[in-house]
Amino acid sequence: LLDLMSFRKRQRTRNEEVTMNAPNVTVDQHLALTPAYQRWCSNVSPEACNIASYTTYLARVDHMLCYLAILYPTFVLRDEMALRADQIPNDWETFVQQAQEARWSPRDIEYVVNHLHVTDLFLNDPDLATIPLEVCNFLADVIADSWRKRLHDIFTSATF
Repeated sequence: LLDLMSFRKRQRTRNEEVTMNAPNVTVDQHLALTPAYQRWCSNVSPEACNIASYTTYLARVDHMLCYLAILYPTFVLRDEMALRADQIPNDWETFVQQAQEARWSPRDIEYVVNHLHVTDLFLNDPDLATIPLEVCNFLADVIADSWRKRLHDIFTSATF
């Protein structure tokens, strides 16, 4: 689960910094845990079993554009809240009114609008049940890091 509240509260350790600065080692390690990659590697030469070859095999422009919307979303400021633009309810005023009646704070509203369940992105993955939780946690960390950087780029005076 990703949200702005956790961005603001989360403290990064030196170890996380090292992981994010050397992502290929970690990406390779996590990719090797996925059944689809394991199957692919069993059907190619050992020299071809690497992230670059697998990416070339799978890559499609439409997929990349969808992934960018997840990794590098458009954030907008609405009623002094930083929100993912594509997740703002169409009936925003009614949504905010109901949230305020429920005594939600602006941070609570940000949380609800911006949250993302990583596993929901992969509901159509036939291997989802066999993907180790550590892989999903790694993806959540990378997405959170990307969002934090994106938010900092857009809202330079805020802390995330």
